[in-house]
Amino acid sequence: MISQAGRVKDDGLYTIGQVARLAGVPVPTVRYYSDEGLVPPAGRSAGGYRLYDHDALDRLELVRTLRDLGVEIATITRVLADAQTLNEIADGQIAAMEDQIQTLRVRQAVLRYVTTRRTGTAGIAHVNRLARLPAEQRRQLVADLVAEATRGLDMEPAFAAHLRSMLPDLPDDPSVEQLDAWLELAHLVGDPHFRESVREAFERHATDRSSGAEHGDLESWARAEQATLDLVGRALADGIPPVSALARPIVNELVAVFAQAHRRSDDAGFRLWLAERIRIGADPQVSRYWQLLAMINGTPPKPDPVPAARWLLAALDPRVPDL
Repeated sequence: MISQAGRVKDDGLYTIGQVARLAGVPVPTVRYYSDEGLVPPAGRSAGGYRLYDHDALDRLELVRTLRDLGVEIATITRVLADAQTLNEIADGQIAAMEDQIQTLRVRQAVLRYVTTRRTGTAGIAHVNRLARLPAEQRRQLVADLVAEATRGLDMEPAFAAHLRSMLPDLPDDPSVEQLDAWLELAHLVGDPHFRESVREAFERHATDRSSGAEHGDLESWARAEQATLDLVGRALADGIPPVSALARPIVNELVAVFAQAHRRSDDAGFRLWLAERIRIGADPQVSRYWQLLAMINGTPPKPDPVPAARWLLAALDPRVPDL
């Protein structure tokens, strides 16, 4: 039996207060677990008080640990009855925790967006709805933008197909950065100024195709863009002004690349045409759109083409302010 000093005698039994102290849980909790059959007493004292043995203490520590991990009482009962294994319980808890983490990430993304954008009470519900859109509706939001911007226009087929294929594909367990990117993209797609800019660029593309001014294709345009990033990137790194003797051979080389890509001759008319196309294309919002899509889809982002495009535009048209 247990001595008055509170030490366990040879029979190895503990009072409810002792077992609670050893397991680090309150006495009412031990009593509750005991009443639920999770930690049954090994016997009772002469005065009718519950007594617990080492096995009960082990069970109590297991129950406490599982409860700390969020396992429900009913599930713990099945584990103690050998009706369910710990591995099965762990797999279920991991899945549940991942769902909870994802819910918290969405809430965090909404709150961060509200804070950084200073969204008012009228806008927070809209932001929250966007954050929780199912995958198909997220893709449809962007697909509608592309459809609206290209409706009725004669687009280069490969270019049009590329646009329609580039849809947001947020993973089931997106990172905080991906959720932030989706909210920013959804806001951008809904911006009337952005939609007008995209439509203007596609209208100019279709007009050039119908007039014969544009004969290029997606692959040749990509080569010209990469050449601009490479050559102008070095010029910017070296601090070469766009309107300078050092810039002239760089500009001539790039214009030749663009002339070949668009199947045009390098003359004054082409340079004016090219400058206007670069002006339309050097849109920071469009560049950000592609960056956000890459972040959402988990693909490597391309370098921002806007600084290089603006340098080349300033070299082609000195009227453009130094950017």
